[in-house]
Amino acid sequence: MQIPTFTLENGEVEVLTAVVDAWCQANRMDPESECAQAVVALAIDLIEAGFRTHESLSIALANALHPEA
Repeated sequence: MQIPTFTLENGEVEVLTAVVDAWCQANRMDPESECAQAVVALAIDLIEAGFRTHESLSIALANALHPEA
């Protein structure tokens, strides 16, 4: 993960938190685990790439984690 070169707005922080929390629940993953932290890093990269809504970030994250699906 690179250090973000942008600042997350409040709404983006809420989207990031909600999407990662949903992913952790769906995958029965501890949010403090290394795997979950890697998902956070990926989600931040995706937000930086322009996926800033709950729906677009959820889809982009799912596609990045399971490209064959």
